[in-house]
Amino acid sequence: MTTKTGTYRPSASLIVAAKEDSLEDYDYRLLLIKRTEGTSYALNHCVFPGGVFDPIEDQSAKWITFFKSLGVTDEQLKMCNHSHDSPRPEFQSGGDHFSRDIALRLTALRETFEEVGILICTEQYDIQKWDSKSDHPRTLLLEPSECSEWQYRVHNDASQFLDLFRHHKVIPNIWSLQEWSIWRTAATANRRYDTVYYITMLDEHTRNIKLLLEPHEVASAHWMSPTEAWSSSQKGIIWLPFMLLYDIARLMNFYSLQELLNFSRQRSCNGSTLVQPVYYRCDDCMFGVLPGDELYPKEPGACTQTIVLSGSVDDLHRKAKQYNRYIVYDFHKVVLASNVPPGDGHLPLQPLVNNKLAKL
Repeated sequence: MTTKTGTYRPSASLIVAAKEDSLEDYDYRLLLIKRTEGTSYALNHCVFPGGVFDPIEDQSAKWITFFKSLGVTDEQLKMCNHSHDSPRPEFQSGGDHFSRDIALRLTALRETFEEVGILICTEQYDIQKWDSKSDHPRTLLLEPSECSEWQYRVHNDASQFLDLFRHHKVIPNIWSLQEWSIWRTAATANRRYDTVYYITMLDEHTRNIKLLLEPHEVASAHWMSPTEAWSSSQKGIIWLPFMLLYDIARLMNFYSLQELLNFSRQRSCNGSTLVQPVYYRCDDCMFGVLPGDELYPKEPGACTQTIVLSGSVDDLHRKAKQYNRYIVYDFHKVVLASNVPPGDGHLPLQPLVNNKLAKL
């Protein structure tokens, strides 16, 4: 995908899944936060914690010095590096002192702490006894002393995130984050981001996880199963961005936290293709098309205006043979439809929410 250098800001988000006792459906819940009206992006939306990459602090050489001081080896750090047959997106390539794969994980962990007060880490003892051929070092959810003060400091100065780990002598558990997807904001948007979504699974039950919401950015936090998140969005209870709806529909395939963990760990080795939606408008609605759709252009980054088509959406549905899209009737009535085989080792959209256009 071609774009002017610097147009899209690198960012990272974290899908946090935690245990939830249930006699039916899912045995885990996902953490969603509602943005306040004062945020610069996705205001009033429910999203996963995350934010913009800090090119100075998130890839500072001081992180390497800190990792080494607590016994982290070069081989262990290399486990976070992705090597794939297909080229990595530009914003995930390179790195001044270590790979961007590590730096963006630090972004996701820092933003999660800033927004909800969860510090995902591990201890030196667990690093030393960890068999790096399997799984990841044990995750510790640290409740820092004077947590609100640390959250305030990190929120206002990203360099304080490293100081937080130094103070408590713990290590950010970058190995517990698995790459899930990469989305680029549509070229029609005023604010443009390249966002890598990581996923992490916590052993703790949701009821035992203490959240500390950052008041300027986070209005509320919600633990929801994938189906609850989907149905709540469709009912107008919450407002999910369309790209998150698509990822939620993939997560709906996994009813067990262990299944999700196993799949995520195995799939992340494939890396992720950067996906940028392109928007169309017809007589009665708007829809976004994704790679594989017969209407997807060769240069999605050049589509800075919504493409207008004549006719109704029903007319377009009847003609479509190969499709991978979401149809937006209004902000809460969004229909997903894909008959394109998923890439990067992903499962297709959950069948209950994946529609056949001919039947709409």
